[in-house]
Amino acid sequence: MAPGAETCLDDHRALQNLRFHAAPWRFAGTGGALVRTFKLDGDAAAGRLLARAMALALRRHGLGPKWRRAILVPVPLHAARRRERGFDQAAWLAAAIGQRLALPVEPTVLVRVRATLPQGDPRVLSRAGNVDGAFAVAQPNRIAGRRVILVDDVLTSGATLRQCAALLRAAGATGVGAVTACRS
Repeated sequence: MAPGAETCLDDHRALQNLRFHAAPWRFAGTGGALVRTFKLDGDAAAGRLLARAMALALRRHGLGPKWRRAILVPVPLHAARRRERGFDQAAWLAAAIGQRLALPVEPTVLVRVRATLPQGDPRVLSRAGNVDGAFAVAQPNRIAGRRVILVDDVLTSGATLRQCAALLRAAGATGVGAVTACRS
């Protein structure tokens, strides 16, 4: 370590199975407010702001030469929650980011096979346990031999992204990164 250099004190266990994670905001403050406005109120203007910031974060952090041909895969909502909200926020963000960065989006590669409680629900005693077995790779041929960038709105414990990344790697993805609007 160079003289005067500081040791990274972050806990990187949340990023297991991920090559990188990019997020323009912390959840506290503006980022969290925008996510809630977009996700819960369906405010497309907030979604456009999130997508623009996420695309910039990817450009700065994750789109080196090996990742310029990656595909974007949104973390899917369960069908019941999608009906309740009227849209899937991660799929919406992935489409907007894909358009900005000219990256292909594969919204049907991952599927949510069982409903889960929202990760922030006080009844959730284990975030990892809440999402265990909740996802499956429906179209492994779309990701085999490819680099994949997962798209979601928030990374808190990383349980959802770790679960999805492990499934994608087991299905043949050569590397998995992630972009979220916020990180707690």
